[in-house]
Amino acid sequence: MTVPATVALALALFAGVFVLRESDMNVTDAHEILFVFPIGLLAIRFGLRGGLSSGLFGLVLLVTWDSFDSGQALTVEGYVIRGIAFVLLGTLLGVFVDQRRRLEAEISRNYDASLDLLATADLNGRFTRVNQAWERLLGHSPETMCSRPFVEFVHPDDREATIAATVALSAGSSRETIGFRNRGRAADGSYRWLEWNAAASPSEGVIHVAGRDISAQYEAEQQLANNAEWLEREVAERTRELESARAETLQRLALAAEYRDDDTSQHTERVGATAAEIATRLELGSDQIMLLREAAPLHDVGKLAIADSILLKPGKLTPQEYEVMKTHAALGARLLSGSSSPVLQMAAIIAASHHERWDGTGYPAGLAGEAIPLVGRVVAVADVFDALTHERPYKSAWPLSRAIAEIQRAAGSQFDPRVVAAFLTMHTDAVGAGETDSRGQRARTLGISRQRRSSHVTRPVPQSARRA
Repeated sequence: MTVPATVALALALFAGVFVLRESDMNVTDAHEILFVFPIGLLAIRFGLRGGLSSGLFGLVLLVTWDSFDSGQALTVEGYVIRGIAFVLLGTLLGVFVDQRRRLEAEISRNYDASLDLLATADLNGRFTRVNQAWERLLGHSPETMCSRPFVEFVHPDDREATIAATVALSAGSSRETIGFRNRGRAADGSYRWLEWNAAASPSEGVIHVAGRDISAQYEAEQQLANNAEWLEREVAERTRELESARAETLQRLALAAEYRDDDTSQHTERVGATAAEIATRLELGSDQIMLLREAAPLHDVGKLAIADSILLKPGKLTPQEYEVMKTHAALGARLLSGSSSPVLQMAAIIAASHHERWDGTGYPAGLAGEAIPLVGRVVAVADVFDALTHERPYKSAWPLSRAIAEIQRAAGSQFDPRVVAAFLTMHTDAVGAGETDSRGQRARTLGISRQRRSSHVTRPVPQSARRA
C-alpha cells in the first residue's frame, strides 16, 4: 500500500470512530478502544515514527471532540491516561515493526552478499527466489533462474538423481535435510560442480536450498584419486619388481648350484614345469600353481654349500659323504626362510621337504604321509623323475619308460600315491611307447625343450642317482 493510501485509510478509520461515537451512544465509553486500528495501521506502515505520531494525533482528536461535547469532557487525569495509552501503543508497535524491518534488511543483505548459492523453490520444481551468487557463479539472472524448472539448469546425467532428491524432500518431514552433488549449467554452456543441502517445508509448500561451488575441490579429489591409483600401481609394480629381483637372485644361485652337476643348467626349470603340471592334474588353485612354478626351481639351492668332491663324485658316496649331501635340504630351507615373499616362503617349504618320503624314512625331518607338505611331495616326484631321465656326472640318463616305471614302483613308499597318479596321467602315451621313443618325442611328451641325452644303454642306477 502506498503512503497516501495508508494515510487516507487511517484518517477514514479515525473519522469512522467519530461517526460511530456520534451515532451510537452505546459505544460512547469504549470509543477510545477503536483508536487501536488507525494507530496500529500507521505504526505498521511507518514504524516508530508512524506509531508515535498516530498516538499523539489520536489524543488530539479525542480532546478536540470532547471540547465540542461538554457532556463527554474528561478530567485532566483521564486525558493523560488515554494519551499515554495511545502513545505507548503506537511506540511499542512501531519499535517492533522497525526492529523487524532492520532484521529483514540485514537478512536480505546477507542473503544477497552470501558467496553460497541460496534459493527457495516450490514443490513443483521452480525457484521462487535466488540470491545474487547464482548470477555471479553461473551468469544467469534471478529472473532467468525463476522462469524455468530448476532441473533445466542441471547436467543431463545428474537430473535423475536431482529429481529423486526433490521427491524425497517433498515426501519427507519438515526437519529432514538431504545433501547431494550435481553439475549446474552456466550461461556460457559450461558446468560447475555444486554441493547442496536442502530442507523441505511441506506445510509451506517450499524447499530451501543452500549450495556452493566445489569444482576446484572436485577436481582436487579426482586428482588425488588418480594420484592414489597411480601410486598404488607404482607400489604394486615396484613390489613385483622387488619380488622378481629376489626370486631371480636366488634362482641364479640355484642355477649356479645345479650347473655344477648339470652343465645344461636346465634341471631347475624342468622341475618347475613338471611340478606345475602335476599340480594342475591335482586341481590346485591357479595362484598356488603359479607360486609352485616359480618356487620349485629353488629346491636344491642348498647344494651351494656342498663340496664338489661330494656333489660331483662319480662313484658311490660313503655313509659320511651321504650324510653331508643330505644337509643341502636343511641348508636350502634356512637360506630361503624369513622372507615376506610368497614365492620364497613356498620355496623354503619345498627345500625342506622334497627329500621326505611317504613312509617316513626320508630327510631331514623324517616326516611321513600327509605330514609332508603337498608342494614338497609334488616336487619330490618331479625332481627324481628329471634326475633319472637326464645325464649327470655321476650317472647316465634312464629311458623314459623305465623312469616312469620306477616312479610308479615307489608310490606308497617314497612318493605320495595320489601325486604319482597325477604324474602318470601326464605320461599315458609314453608308457606304451617304451624304448623306441626318440629323444625329441620324449622331450615333447614331457612338455620341455629337447635336452642332451646319453646314447648308450643305461646301467642300474647307483645310490648316487638319489642325490637330486
